[in-house]
Amino acid sequence: MSNPADSLCKNAHVADLRTDDLLVLLAAARRRTFSAAARDLRVDHTTVARRVQALEAAMGGRLLVEAPGGWELTPLGETACEGARAVEAAVASLSRDPQTRALQGLVRVTAPEVFMAEVVAPAAATVSEAHPDVHLELISMTRTTPTHGPSADLDIGVTRSVSPRLHTTRLAGYQLGLFASRSYLEACGPLHSRDDLRDHLPVYYVESMLQVTDLDLIDRFFPGRPGLLGATSVAAQVALVTAGAGIGLLPVYFARRHRDLVPVLENEAVANLSYWMTGRPANLRRTEVAAVSDAIVRQARANLGDA
Repeated sequence: MSNPADSLCKNAHVADLRTDDLLVLLAAARRRTFSAAARDLRVDHTTVARRVQALEAAMGGRLLVEAPGGWELTPLGETACEGARAVEAAVASLSRDPQTRALQGLVRVTAPEVFMAEVVAPAAATVSEAHPDVHLELISMTRTTPTHGPSADLDIGVTRSVSPRLHTTRLAGYQLGLFASRSYLEACGPLHSRDDLRDHLPVYYVESMLQVTDLDLIDRFFPGRPGLLGATSVAAQVALVTAGAGIGLLPVYFARRHRDLVPVLENEAVANLSYWMTGRPANLRRTEVAAVSDAIVRQARANLGDA
């Protein structure tokens, strides 16, 4: 196995390299902004910028590029960070302080709202308790996995990425099913087949804002529907259904927790989907990202069953 320092030397003017500059770059890569890195290092942000620029001059290329979530490493920057991690590990191995050896850095996770609350949040809490220096940002959204790579360190959705540049893990399967409130069903009478749904108002995502093809299912369940009562939040959809506004197409594992909701045509009106977690290989090699990824996999299988 090659030594990270060896690959680093191939690209850099060795005499100009400073180990403290490498550690500054590592802090900037973990925290995504110079200001946040500066707070961790107890310097000002101009010092961080200056040290990164000095390292770029020594290595002969850009190490960081701007991205929607903050700074991201270039391939050369990832090479530099491999060397920085080796330096950091060597220093930590000499210390008896367990906090010095603890994981640290910023990890961003995007996921659909319900999965975020049911799986990602408890997994993140476990990591945070074990590693207080790992900072987590949890962003709820329902979208297609970005084609050129996630904008977060870990991107969770219901669409499997086909990009060879990304690493994809199946977390768990789940079902969408129809639910209505008890009072709604008492008022409208029994529903025996999909034909009986024709005159009922479905509750689901806002059509004009739904970006995920795998979730574009409402016409499959409600052919010839009179309209749609849409909400971008699944919690809002549940509230609408509970209030008797219509029949909702909801995640089964989530809807079953609400006592006022009753399954509708549960043996024939279901859709089978999966949750997928996607990350860039370079991000997944970061120990703090790997720790969060592992925690999410364990939590998903504990809460939703083995994938």
